[in-house]
Amino acid sequence: MPQKALDTPAVVTCFLAVPVIKKNSFLVLAGLADGLVAVFPVVRGTPKESCSYLCSHTANRSKFCIPDEDARQNPYPVKAMEVVNSGSEVWYSNGPGLLIIDCTVLDISRRLEPFAAPSTVTSIVCSSDCRGEEVVWCLDDKANSLVMYHSATYQLCARYFCGDPSPLRDTFPVQPSVPEAPGSHIVTSKEPEEECIADVSIMYSEELGMQILTHQDSLTDYCSMSSYSSSPPHRDPRSPSSLPSSLTSYSSVPFSTDYEDPDRPSVTSDRSEPDLTPMDGETFNQHLQAVKVLAVKDLIWVPRHGGDVIVIGLEKNSGAQRGRVIAVLKARELTSHGVLVDAAVVAKDTVVCGFANENMEWCLAVWRGWGAREFDIFYQSYEELGRLEVCTRKRR
Repeated sequence: MPQKALDTPAVVTCFLAVPVIKKNSFLVLAGLADGLVAVFPVVRGTPKESCSYLCSHTANRSKFCIPDEDARQNPYPVKAMEVVNSGSEVWYSNGPGLLIIDCTVLDISRRLEPFAAPSTVTSIVCSSDCRGEEVVWCLDDKANSLVMYHSATYQLCARYFCGDPSPLRDTFPVQPSVPEAPGSHIVTSKEPEEECIADVSIMYSEELGMQILTHQDSLTDYCSMSSYSSSPPHRDPRSPSSLPSSLTSYSSVPFSTDYEDPDRPSVTSDRSEPDLTPMDGETFNQHLQAVKVLAVKDLIWVPRHGGDVIVIGLEKNSGAQRGRVIAVLKARELTSHGVLVDAAVVAKDTVVCGFANENMEWCLAVWRGWGAREFDIFYQSYEELGRLEVCTRKRR
């Protein structure tokens, strides 16, 4: 049973728990559909009924001189919030912009402009760059761009377009201290990296396909895992009984990374690929639209509507930094189960992607949350497997 019911003037679109370090307590922030942010103090683990409100519209007009007729003053729902700068700030979405709450005084103190209307910020996440400094990533729903800010200086330092049909090994510049010029998305060379090969096992079966396992002390990591859950066919999609009720194992297969290099041996499989239904240009572009930005260990994962996941890492480059797409994860078995509609990091090392089709049938793809080291091991193992296959063919 619910412990308490709290009334708000509009539909709640997102929640965020904010630690108040000096008082050893928490605040609960509720983003609302009309752009307000409700602030609830927490007493003994339960939000109090008395709350205060932060008004995005008032702050835009009085502090940032944005007139009412400006598109940025539309009543945008708060879609994403994130605790930044060691809990001293909360960044939240306000249409194409970001508003920053100073948690010490509970007031909106700054506005950033990562995008232009009609784009709206849909996802925000924090991570660290190569120097260990905090950065904030945000994603929009129209330009399909990923933007990175340096949290301490509020400088926009990188922008990457997520709609590339073949993004593997794309790179983009990172400029922490210099404001970014408009339209500075640059794609440069795509080069592999060299690392040592760890202790791995490579297994193949007709049912499960090829699996590459790494052994670390008594812990074994799998390349990926998919889970499938769906309502039985012919049920009324409006019926509550049509919702997923359990998870059953669908398959355990390695992800596809489209990792191709003319100087490297190729790896083939006897498994036939599922038929891909042709789609028009608009549907194709929708499949390339990024859904969420997730911080997974030292990497950024960007799931897209089509079901693939762009994996981005930051690396040092001639004294500077750059971003690079190090992998593209695909679960082709899920092609017939609709589009990817949401994703989240679960238990710190697992990424769950939710698919839905027109009949309200749901399917969950579960990925092991790999960092840069795990992907390096995978690629080196992939190369080693190719070399072993070449040697085997020569012996025949």
